Amino acid sequence: MILQRIIGELCILKHRASATENEQRAATHLLHFMRTIGLTAHVEEFKSQQRYSWELIFITTLFLVQAGWCFVSPLSSIIIGLIGLTLFGGHFTTRFKPLAFLFRFVKSQNVVGRKQNKDAPFKIIFTAHYDSARSGLLWHPKNVSKFRFNFLFGVGIILTLFFLCLLKLAGFNNLLVTLLISLCGAHILGQIIVLLSSAITGKPVEGASDNASGVAVMLELARRLKKMSFPEIEFWFVATGSEEVGAIGMTEFLKAYSHEFNKRQTFFINIDNNGSGNLHYYLGEGMLNFYKFSPKLIEAAEKTAKDKKFKAVTRAKYTLAYTDAIVPASRGFQAILLLATDDYGLIPNWHWHTDTIDNINIEVPKLAADFCLALINNLKKELDRILVNSRREKIVIEEKNE
Repeated sequence: MILQRIIGELCILKHRASATENEQRAATHLLHFMRTIGLTAHVEEFKSQQRYSWELIFITTLFLVQAGWCFVSPLSSIIIGLIGLTLFGGHFTTRFKPLAFLFRFVKSQNVVGRKQNKDAPFKIIFTAHYDSARSGLLWHPKNVSKFRFNFLFGVGIILTLFFLCLLKLAGFNNLLVTLLISLCGAHILGQIIVLLSSAITGKPVEGASDNASGVAVMLELARRLKKMSFPEIEFWFVATGSEEVGAIGMTEFLKAYSHEFNKRQTFFINIDNNGSGNLHYYLGEGMLNFYKFSPKLIEAAEKTAKDKKFKAVTRAKYTLAYTDAIVPASRGFQAILLLATDDYGLIPNWHWHTDTIDNINIEVPKLAADFCLALINNLKKELDRILVNSRREKIVIEEKNE
């Protein structure tokens, strides 16, 4: 079975940590596989980083400086806080990362395959990252269930700190304000220590579910679609690198190709963590800003889910973290995410050493591949309707001009 084969071949490498030699080996393997099944494929390199934590530690340190500097110059601390909040928001929406160049010194790559159809009015772009994560204190099974709560609590702390600095500037210098600022600073210092611990002690994981499974589903779809005729659609299959260090590969892909993509006629389908659990199609995602996904893709997914063989696939909203899907969605493109979670809404074996091929339930990626193909067929009906209406409008305009 091709799904098991791809997952197994990627997991032979033991890990595919972002911007490492193993990630590069995986890219070479995927390139050969894409060409073997008849896609036009190539590798695109870009600058990346090997640890996710360093950029976030830098940003978080600004809030620690803000807490300390508030006792010296409240106005200056507010300016530092504004800079920190801007960078923090840009980081978690992937929209604004002006400091990225300070941390990207190693090479990563995307593998881009196409079923070429240059005259097609629509493009459907399947994406799945092939790099694997590193473990760390944040991802310990005892802590991961609190991941969302801890993130929101941390956001609350930095917003509270900013408000307290405003009070300090307004002349509220009482003991309570001083104590609260100190407590905020202590919590932020704790966050930095946890991030440092994860950066230093985190070890690469096998990444069978996250995301060899998603790559396998994408390539199985490529194999099937290569044999089918969709004259109105050009299909792309993009294996992104360095997703685990900030969706860098997906960001670089859009930088390179966004000028080729009409936002009304280009559809991104991101496939991530399909190794076990309950499969969902998502209405949107975002840890801070919630970006809604494409109404057309959601409608096609809903129609698909009504088929009794897909009754296990349900809708959801993804706020736990972010995936490659947030990159096109936050930039106005039409996108959707397919991802599986456990009964508690968590990703099974998330960024941990138990994310191995032994813990793959092959029925889940099989379901994801079948669901995606059915979704494409339902979407095609809507695209055909759009084309018919467009041609009618064109005829009406031409008749009026005559």
